[in-house]
Amino acid sequence: MSDINWSAFQWEGRNELWEEVLGQLANIQTSECDVALSPDLTNEQRHYLAGKAAALLEFKYHLNHLRDMAQQHKK
Repeated sequence: MSDINWSAFQWEGRNELWEEVLGQLANIQTSECDVALSPDLTNEQRHYLAGKAAALLEFKYHLNHLRDMAQQHKK
């Protein structure tokens, strides 16, 4: 991860694209969780959907971490 373009994660003020990306990730994760709770699923299907939701959450955390790290790398 040493080849990260930190400037891509550095901005001042509001960033509409950033907010939309994080919002869409949250929407998809919520949808996956809702489907995973369906009583019509097999255990395998439920595990798969729960894993997808967890992966989306981890990706969202990763993006936020990159943003935080970029703020620390500001020159």
